[in-house]
Amino acid sequence: MPQGLTEGLVVCPICRSPQTGRFCEECGYDYDLSTPSRRQAPAAGTGAPVPPPVQPPAPLNIPAAYGGTAPPAQPDGLQRQPMPPAHTYGYPPPEGAFPEAPVREDSGPVYADPGNRDFGTSFNLAPPMPPQSHAEAPQPEPVRTNWIAVVAADREYFTEMMARSGPEAAGLFFPPYCPERRIPLTGRGQLRIGRRSQHRGTVPEIDLSVPPEDPGASHQHALLAEQADGSWVLVDQDSTNGTTMNGGAEPVAPHVAIPLNDGDRIHIGAWTTITVHRA
Repeated sequence: MPQGLTEGLVVCPICRSPQTGRFCEECGYDYDLSTPSRRQAPAAGTGAPVPPPVQPPAPLNIPAAYGGTAPPAQPDGLQRQPMPPAHTYGYPPPEGAFPEAPVREDSGPVYADPGNRDFGTSFNLAPPMPPQSHAEAPQPEPVRTNWIAVVAADREYFTEMMARSGPEAAGLFFPPYCPERRIPLTGRGQLRIGRRSQHRGTVPEIDLSVPPEDPGASHQHALLAEQADGSWVLVDQDSTNGTTMNGGAEPVAPHVAIPLNDGDRIHIGAWTTITVHRA
């Protein structure tokens, strides 16, 4: 803008633009924060305030050793002592510039053992724990079904056994009284089926020597075994007369695990039938 047009106007001390408000439209200068000297009385005959003199920027305090210039002479003729150089990155700070604060014994990091020669780190930090996924969460124990074995004298099985047996079974008679026994299975692992042996000193869990003793059962006749999923299997122990199931005539193979279902009937000896039930 030509100088003749700005005569008598308040102009920005930075960019010399005429004032139109509190802030300069060109450089953003705040007129309200200016020094009181700018609010001088208007010049005679103009009616406009005289703009304050523009002060030159203060020289930077940069030592000559780092590329700066010496500070200018003071107006009073006295020579001021130059300020010490500020700490510059790459140069050591002056001694005592950063006094060490006292270290509390109950705070701060835990340093590694000084005797440890591993120079990879100075801190003992706990490793992060991986988030536990649903697949790794402990699964609850499956609820196992209770199984029981019902031991009874079976007249129907006795009649079929006598029909297919030879003359050696002619002296067998069905017992007139044989109370039913209910034996719990779940949680017992294995239950042996047979007759107690005085010679071996063994008493099976399902003892068929209890009166009336079944003479057709072996001392180690069969075995009931619980599985990991709570089910049960039957294993014949290579008995003398064999073991049949559910009224069949053919005995099961010895030393082979036969899965059991609810209501299966196990035939042993001359008249014993063991029925398994899943409660």
